[in-house]
Amino acid sequence: MLDEFQIREDIVECGRRLYQKGFVAANDGNISVKIGNDEILATPTGRSKGFLYSDELVKLNHKGDVLEGNSKPSTEILMHLAIYEERPDVRSVVHAHPIYATGFATANIPLADCVLAEIVTTLGSIPIAPYATPSTPELADSIRKIIRHADACLLANHGAVTCGRNVFDAYYKMERVEHFAHIIYVAKMLGGERILSPEEVQKLYQIRETYGTQSHANPGCLACTEDCVGGDCVLYEKKIKTHDSGNTADETRISALIKDIIRTLN
Repeated sequence: MLDEFQIREDIVECGRRLYQKGFVAANDGNISVKIGNDEILATPTGRSKGFLYSDELVKLNHKGDVLEGNSKPSTEILMHLAIYEERPDVRSVVHAHPIYATGFATANIPLADCVLAEIVTTLGSIPIAPYATPSTPELADSIRKIIRHADACLLANHGAVTCGRNVFDAYYKMERVEHFAHIIYVAKMLGGERILSPEEVQKLYQIRETYGTQSHANPGCLACTEDCVGGDCVLYEKKIKTHDSGNTADETRISALIKDIIRTLN
């Protein structure tokens, strides 16, 4: 494991990249890294992520109590703590407001369909958490259920959050989210994206490990744990067969039908 000095330098570097790429503006965004069983390094509130110094980072415990540092941690630290609580495998969290991804979040459109091979093999679908006021316990609670199954999540009318095994892993996932959102935006301008078939997605599942994908969270969609994303999911038939209630299967089919109608109208 990297020593604390290097982790601090890595956080500063990722903050600089977020700012240079336009994923954040002014003092927006926040980064944290879990460095021990009960120690977390986090970016301070009120500081541009493009001009941070390593000694400005704040050390706190899992309750949010400051252990070391002269500044207050990010006002979004409750969201970070919630993610660490829900995902013991996660060691870093990045929150930002990249333009295209935040555009989808503001329009309340999840990046849930299996469209781009590189995303299916790395992140899977990117769900959207319901709106909650930033910097409040409500925001932290709004993502708990979703983040259990996803390494990346849009925040309705707010931005995006990613998590990973280290700060660069979490940061690169943010890059992927924004790149994917940009591609989908362009595809919609050209007439709409083509959804991969279940057979095509299944083949991509089988090569996930060759892409270095270590997390098993949300490999393709949330079909068996959350609201169904429709008939394009490779687990669609499995969900219908395994649900106890016939009504649920009907609701799932209706959901898929509505999505097909919306695609046709667009």
